[in-house]
Amino acid sequence: MSKTNEKMTYVKAIENAIQGNLTTEVVDKLTALKQTLVKKAGAERKPTAQQVANENLRATLVEFINENAEGDGFTVTDILKQCPAVEGDSNQHVSAILRKAVKAKEISKGSVKRRTYFAPVGVYPFTDEEAEA
Repeated sequence: MSKTNEKMTYVKAIENAIQGNLTTEVVDKLTALKQTLVKKAGAERKPTAQQVANENLRATLVEFINENAEGDGFTVTDILKQCPAVEGDSNQHVSAILRKAVKAKEISKGSVKRRTYFAPVGVYPFTDEEAEA
């Protein structure tokens, strides 16, 4: 670096490392950056309010499907019409929550005449994609 009184920043340290100018100041700065990144990556985070709400909704939907499913089960549209917990919700939101429940093997998913149905476990076999999760 040209000026000795300039503060070493992470950007400058990375630029110097890329150029091959590894002074002790650069190494110290990059070591501090590494420790900061490791600390951030290892931090345990609380779930957001939306994540908690979605988990509660998922439990409600799984319970609803297990108690009320007959025949092929429910389509997302059927669930929107019959389950008061998702009243006014979108198909996409309910589908995403049900997909997570299927991956957790709390319910099963199957297709009949190109329509997707959600039913209690055992009604439809789990696919390879669902088994990987």
